[in-house]
Amino acid sequence: MKYDVIIVGGGIIGCSVAYYLSKRNQKVLLLEKRDHAQGSAGATDGVVSYHTKKPGAQMDLAVQSLKLYETLEKELGESVEFVPDCGGMQLAENKDQWDMLSKIADKQRESGVDIRMISIDEAREIEPQLAPDLYGVLYAPCGGKVEPIKLTMAFLHAAKRQGVEVKNHLGVTEIKKDSAGKVIGVVTEDGSFYEAPKVVISSGSWSAEVGKMAGLDLPIKPRRGQLLVTEAVGPFMHCTAQCALYNVIKFMPETIKDPKILHIGASLSIHQTENGGLLIGGTREWAGFDRFNSLEAVEAIAHRALRFFPALKNVSVIRAFAGLRPYTPDSKALIGGTKKVPGLYLAAGHEGDGIALAPITGKLLSEEIVDGRSSYSLEPFSPDRFS
Repeated sequence: MKYDVIIVGGGIIGCSVAYYLSKRNQKVLLLEKRDHAQGSAGATDGVVSYHTKKPGAQMDLAVQSLKLYETLEKELGESVEFVPDCGGMQLAENKDQWDMLSKIADKQRESGVDIRMISIDEAREIEPQLAPDLYGVLYAPCGGKVEPIKLTMAFLHAAKRQGVEVKNHLGVTEIKKDSAGKVIGVVTEDGSFYEAPKVVISSGSWSAEVGKMAGLDLPIKPRRGQLLVTEAVGPFMHCTAQCALYNVIKFMPETIKDPKILHIGASLSIHQTENGGLLIGGTREWAGFDRFNSLEAVEAIAHRALRFFPALKNVSVIRAFAGLRPYTPDSKALIGGTKKVPGLYLAAGHEGDGIALAPITGKLLSEEIVDGRSSYSLEPFSPDRFS
């Protein structure tokens, strides 16, 4: 069979790319080695905001993606539990963290967004359960949240309705190229050859392994994130919230002196889901492809949560789980084509930004694949920037 585009990896990013390509009347084959949402999307929180994004191009993508979310449920035809304008907070414990967040907010506002620093008293008017001894809060009123697995499946269902062919439990063993080095298709585990002049690698933490099949050395590594889930409770919080260390660990790990924090990357990310449970993360750990929980991390996450929300001491944790985040050295995803292998495209390396940036990644990459260029420059995310 011959296709216009073959996508290797059917997680949240791959399903988004498939959906937006199908809107452009492309004949698409989506290959998934396991089941959809078994990777990062099935083991993460659903924060959809821009207040945790690095100022500049990453921030710009987050702003555009949040705009797409406003109409996404109607467009996809099913609920993804999207809650707009619930607000996002980053919590400062001391003046040093306040100053750091203030500088980040100043840069983030250059993207034309409403992000402000507020006192802890103002923050507790919005979220009364916050600890009263916090120093202050970075606040973004426009933050939202979504259910990642439902979002992945909604993209998948819409793509299939528009003609995308999907094959599960079928991994790729080879990316075929012609004598000139241009992509001509892929070979799968069952020995089948599927022909296409364009191939997209969207395999999350496994993207580097797939890239090797085409001769690429991609700087994508798995970083484990562990999370806790509580019992369902009554209304506890409206916003999504992270502690200031969330950004420090993400963007400035060299400034951290505490060896335990460095070891497991323990910070706080928390929000309440539609069913009343609290989803509490998390860690950023170098553990290879190990997706098991550790007692050390579970304890660290629980202690961080209690520090900021003392009322959680009376709430039961019902389970813990872990997933892998596809890390890149500069904390930006690889999105776009590569000059090294004509016809090969990347949509990978989003780490903790995959849910927030999924819609805009699919939209912009589909534009580049079909039109030769995207409506917003993907140059800052070029896979060739690490050459």
